[in-house]
Amino acid sequence: GGGWGMRREDAMQRDELTIRAFGSGGEDRFEAMKEKVYVHMQELDRAKSTVTAREAKTSMRGAGLAAAMESMKRLRKKFVTDRRDFSKGGPTKHSKPQTGHADRLPGPEWSFVPEYIGSLRPGGGGIRWMGNCFNDTSSEVNMDPQHEAKVTISMHSPVAIFCEDAYFIATPFRYDLVDFIIHGKYEIKWGKMEGEELDDMTTNGVRIFRLSQSVAMTIVDTWETLQLFLGALTGGPGVPRGVAERNLKFLNKYANYEMKPVQSLASVDPSLMRSGDMIGVVRLDGLDPLIMWGTGSHLGHTAVLMRGSNGSLFVCESQSKGNYWPKDAIQRTEWSQWLEWAREADYNVVWMPLREDVRVKFNATSAMREFEQLEGLRYGFYNLIFGWIDTPRNNFPYPLTPELLMVIFALADPIFRAIPSAPSIWNEAMEKRLGLQEGNYSTTEIYSMAQSKGLSFGKLMSLPEQDDWVYPGVKDPKGGWKYRPGPSVVCDVLVCRLWKAGGLLPSSVNCAEFTPFDLYELDLFLQDASSLPPGCKADGRMGYCQVLGDNEITLPYANTIAPFPHMRERCPTTAPNYEDRRLAASWC
Repeated sequence: GGGWGMRREDAMQRDELTIRAFGSGGEDRFEAMKEKVYVHMQELDRAKSTVTAREAKTSMRGAGLAAAMESMKRLRKKFVTDRRDFSKGGPTKHSKPQTGHADRLPGPEWSFVPEYIGSLRPGGGGIRWMGNCFNDTSSEVNMDPQHEAKVTISMHSPVAIFCEDAYFIATPFRYDLVDFIIHGKYEIKWGKMEGEELDDMTTNGVRIFRLSQSVAMTIVDTWETLQLFLGALTGGPGVPRGVAERNLKFLNKYANYEMKPVQSLASVDPSLMRSGDMIGVVRLDGLDPLIMWGTGSHLGHTAVLMRGSNGSLFVCESQSKGNYWPKDAIQRTEWSQWLEWAREADYNVVWMPLREDVRVKFNATSAMREFEQLEGLRYGFYNLIFGWIDTPRNNFPYPLTPELLMVIFALADPIFRAIPSAPSIWNEAMEKRLGLQEGNYSTTEIYSMAQSKGLSFGKLMSLPEQDDWVYPGVKDPKGGWKYRPGPSVVCDVLVCRLWKAGGLLPSSVNCAEFTPFDLYELDLFLQDASSLPPGCKADGRMGYCQVLGDNEITLPYANTIAPFPHMRERCPTTAPNYEDRRLAASWC
């Protein structure tokens, strides 16, 4: 036992060891044994029902989050801690994939995200691929004259006597989670297609996604991923050291970014800081590393320094109130107070001063006027992911794809719409790209309208955000606005908008398309550390000072790109090396 849920390479290695154990003629004897086992297993119900999986999901939801997490702990212990390697008798770990097989993530984090295999369209002839367990796998969808659809999956040539393939089969309207342990032919009744669902079926088809492991191991991987966040985005303001260490390993494995222990911090007199200087932050809380993995940035949060009329130094930023930050919305905080909160939140912080000739050009009065117009607006949830997605396909870290994102958005939409206070992080932004007025459209309705205009989901997502778009506000139950209508502004977008208002960027630049990397890549900063206090440093072409944190922030490729019109509207970013982003830096 113990074979179900194993990775393809592990299952094949175990069969090879078993053949050796049989001795002379081992392969023939092993194949004969496998055939006998398959004959008996064929007597089981071949069309394995998905009812069990659905009942398990219902039970987990009913038990609540606490029970679900306890179940994940038990599964992790059963399948990871206690599972024994067939040849060594020791614990089996997540191993790096063998070269030549399908792409794999380097660890369990985010490995629960399924890999897109292909789409099945009625009359399209089907698709064929190699599964983790079954070497020869094929599928097709058929639809009768009454538009009743049926998905057929055929599986042959397993790599091991006990192995399993699990799939997420979905459209924006419905889904199934199925797993297969017996070779043969399976049929899934998909249901009657009508209206928008029929249009989507004929245009985009049924999407097939393969889980990297079994359903049980996928739950374990989900738990491992949650460990990047739990304790940092819940509880007190600090980041537990164990969570920080997990995130450091994640950044190293997934984004090739090693944040070494900081050797020394710079002591900077605040009188040296000027309006327009940038503040860069990394908090090892799961969220910043996720942003960094997706965008290739070495920063997860950014802010800008501004002097008030009385000379007071403020940190201006777009934030969302939570367990580690006490203020909400676009805000300004006096420097000493901000530094105290940042220390409590376990921020790693760098000060990035503008170059002297750039400071002379910067119109701080105009920049402050821009900030005052934005102050109090809600954090830019509405376009949170749109500044990162510039291309239809080349911004998604493996195994995320536009096909999966399209399905997830639609399936999650009813949940968000049922919570009045929850912002949609995709519907309003897609409506803007289609030129629609605020109409409370569902995600699938928006997809249908985009399709009528010849826009694929990937193309729709990649259309540039415009700085002058106004998003809906949120009413206060007591009267007036809790958050007034306005542009959708995340942290790096605020920095960019103040720089643009201050005359440092062309007016055609859409700051909503920027990421933290796009900011520090601009040729605006000091080129060395010679004029900075002791403890500051130069990284390539930029001088900066780390003033807070336990782990060192490095900024390769900083201070290298002169601003140009419409910059950062077409940039690819492919993890983990981001070579395509660097090659496109001068034009994208």
